[in-house]
Amino acid sequence: MEQIPDSLPRRLFLLACDVEKERLKWGDELGYAIRAAALAELEARGCLKDDGGKARPAGGGRRTGDPVLDGVMRGIEGHSRARRWHTLVQKERRDTCLAVESDLVRAGLLAVASRTLRRKEITVRDKELPGVLRAEAVATLTGSDPVDRVEPSRAALASFAALARLCPELSWGVRHRNRRRLKELTARAGVAGPALKKALDARTAAASGASAGG
Repeated sequence: MEQIPDSLPRRLFLLACDVEKERLKWGDELGYAIRAAALAELEARGCLKDDGGKARPAGGGRRTGDPVLDGVMRGIEGHSRARRWHTLVQKERRDTCLAVESDLVRAGLLAVASRTLRRKEITVRDKELPGVLRAEAVATLTGSDPVDRVEPSRAALASFAALARLCPELSWGVRHRNRRRLKELTARAGVAGPALKKALDARTAAASGASAGG
């Protein structure tokens, strides 16, 4: 089996790949999760800090050497003022997802081909990887280890995948039975965890409002 990438955005992308159907099944929710993952890593690496509920560059023009993370960082620095974390989760989701996809292709972990104007064929070179990552997420969410002993990146993988519903193994029943632990893991992931939940809740509320209005 290929070595599992360290990058949280790459791991979430691979987790969401449908190996059998050779596609990304989970649509826009993945964009939210990928953005939150990038923000969580930038915070963990000391590039971003929380300033009264807003994400602020730590200063000094810090870079990680990771093209995806550094691209997100440049976008944040391009704003004239600091923005709230959940706003940054919502912004530039598609561009960040495409950057992760391209990075995985360059690394030889994915092959991507167009099927139609709206769909892609996405082939994971090592077909075991998505299943391994999903199993890790499920084990973290359903496990009994104290949450304060769970590595933040592992907590982020499980909670972000569950909140964005990125795989069938994290079904409603699994999420419901472990709802308290999911909340704790979301907080353990850093500021980006609660920000992801807030952004997804706002998305759901907007969709419900549009449906009711229609």
